[in-house]
Amino acid sequence: MSAPAVLIASAKLRPGREQAFSAWQARHNAIIDKFPGFISSDVIPPTQPDSNEWTIVLNFRSEDELAAWQRSGERAELVGEVVPLLEGGSLGEAARLDRPGAPPGPNVTEVIFSKVKPGMDTTYREWAVRIQAAQARYAGYRGMYLQPPTEKDGLWTTIIRFDTAEHLEAWMDAPERAELLAESKAFIEQEQLMRLATSFPGWVPINPVTGKGPPNWKTALLVVLGLFPIVMIEMRLLGPILTGLGLHASAATFISNCISVAATTFVTMPLFIRWFGWWLFADQKSPTWFEPAGLSLLVALFAVEIGALWNLLPW
Repeated sequence: MSAPAVLIASAKLRPGREQAFSAWQARHNAIIDKFPGFISSDVIPPTQPDSNEWTIVLNFRSEDELAAWQRSGERAELVGEVVPLLEGGSLGEAARLDRPGAPPGPNVTEVIFSKVKPGMDTTYREWAVRIQAAQARYAGYRGMYLQPPTEKDGLWTTIIRFDTAEHLEAWMDAPERAELLAESKAFIEQEQLMRLATSFPGWVPINPVTGKGPPNWKTALLVVLGLFPIVMIEMRLLGPILTGLGLHASAATFISNCISVAATTFVTMPLFIRWFGWWLFADQKSPTWFEPAGLSLLVALFAVEIGALWNLLPW
């Protein structure tokens, strides 16, 4: 099986042609998305204030499929359309790699999974180009990666990168973004946002309205709420079994920890996030009683757990 192939092209945009370039990106994405072997595209704006050089990264399943794209009439037509927008009248190929590339340097990354309504893919692509053009004007922007679904009715994956969490939050809270999100309700059925490198990765989603996760202390309380009874039951039931098997304490503890983490990840946290979502994601628009009510409920549940398990262990 051929190794994945990557084409990296650079485009030096003429001043004042940003809107036309965004429209060209929409046409480019609509065409290449349907080309055999295409995996994903990554558009990286200028990284310096005085630069006008954009970078376009195209990922294909194999060198042969990438070569077919480069020879295609569709690509030739697209290049012909964009040339008048570029300095020097050329879309230069910067590099070809034998493996998918990753954007260089540390970044704060927001991953968005979008379920697009049937028949609205073209509208979504055009909207994605416009929101990319909008966020490119914000400080610290490092690029957007857009991957279409790998199967029918699947999820679109968008990865947004900024240099710092503060710059990313500035875009996530921007009124301009809120307007674009309101517009997207006409063709996006649902979205899920995930911030990479969080304190509880994979356990707690991002609020799709605000683009922010809950405070870490709230998540920690829910983790303890689920973990405490799991550990107590393991100590009572699993501990004697592992001891009877003659396992070393370190091996027995490792097995217990694996079970605890698995139960927390796949059972307790998904349930608690569903039940306590109103409290986890309470914001300034939420009723003032949400915060004390949620905290009081957790304290009561902790007391119930402790009381129910008080005599579970012999010591």
